Amino acid sequence: MKPMKKAAVVLLALVLAVFLAGCNYPELYERVLIHGIGVDWDGQAYQVTVRSSSSAEDEGEELFTCHGSTVLEALSSLSLSTGREPFYSHNYLVVFGMNCARRGLDDCLDFFVRYYNTRPSVSMFLAENTAEEVLSAEKDGKLMKMSQLQALGVGGRYNGKALDIELLDFVNAAKSEGAAPVLPVLAASEEGAEAVSTAYFQGYKVKGILSLDQTRGYLAAMGQLEKGELVVESSAGTVTLSLRDGESRIRLLPNGIEAGDVPEFAIEIQLDADVSAISGRRQDSENFYSELEEAAAQLVREQTESVLAQAMREDRCDVFDLSGLLYRKRTGFWREHGENWQGLMPQCPCRVEVGVKVRRLEEENLRGLD
Repeated sequence: MKPMKKAAVVLLALVLAVFLAGCNYPELYERVLIHGIGVDWDGQAYQVTVRSSSSAEDEGEELFTCHGSTVLEALSSLSLSTGREPFYSHNYLVVFGMNCARRGLDDCLDFFVRYYNTRPSVSMFLAENTAEEVLSAEKDGKLMKMSQLQALGVGGRYNGKALDIELLDFVNAAKSEGAAPVLPVLAASEEGAEAVSTAYFQGYKVKGILSLDQTRGYLAAMGQLEKGELVVESSAGTVTLSLRDGESRIRLLPNGIEAGDVPEFAIEIQLDADVSAISGRRQDSENFYSELEEAAAQLVREQTESVLAQAMREDRCDVFDLSGLLYRKRTGFWREHGENWQGLMPQCPCRVEVGVKVRRLEEENLRGLD
């Protein structure tokens, strides 16, 4: 190596040594590893509840409460009671109290999106009452783990009655012109915590609540209903159907809206199901499966139409993002009428069509022979 190159390498090494020595990054034991954050508004300031551990391997979690005029100020004060620096990259979720949602989540969310050390891809929930109750929930005499709380949203893939929403998804939906974001709602219970409903928003303020059955109608319309059970009545008695492989399509119908007519939409849902249990007589009718398919389709249709009636027509919240479809398909119409979408939306007909295919017993037997 030439002398000049050697000198350059030595100089670079010295510079890096000085630079790295000056970084002064805290050791892991000097940090509070945050696993969950709950934000409440008490009428004058933010109360932030934090679940944390002292190390990545520590299974035991601590509970802290801090206050401030902003979320960041409250979290920064955490070092006063712990003597350690808050560290957010291990965070699982964020829960907002209902008072925050009534006041508006925009001020609360800014920290989670903007601050350099946070992850905007964490799971996001709304508390039926306070976030402190949810993060303080105990299961088997111990604080419910944050990973278990996070799984309550993912559990919707199996029960068909809960949503899995990330913080960044909510922010993007809230900023989207015309659309209404949604959040799963958690409540403390004897078993720790559970998903009890779904909230929908107008901008960043909560506007209404959907029941668990309405949530299933919402998921079906959005093509996100993967599994779950439907209980229907038939001539054979009470039948439990296990849903699988749901699909949906939301269409803007061609009705000449350029001429001044209001847009018309159609929500088309197709579900497959299996018979899981029959309480009563065994099937002895040729129409047994067709009865089940008709009853199941009617039930899902009613649940979806209930969401339309409440959210879209009564509260004027576009939970199905019909405005986005209208913008893509009829851009000129949207540019002319988009500012009045909340007034126009309740007038727009939206037809719900549901088809359910129940696998026949002979199909199940043949499948078992394959």
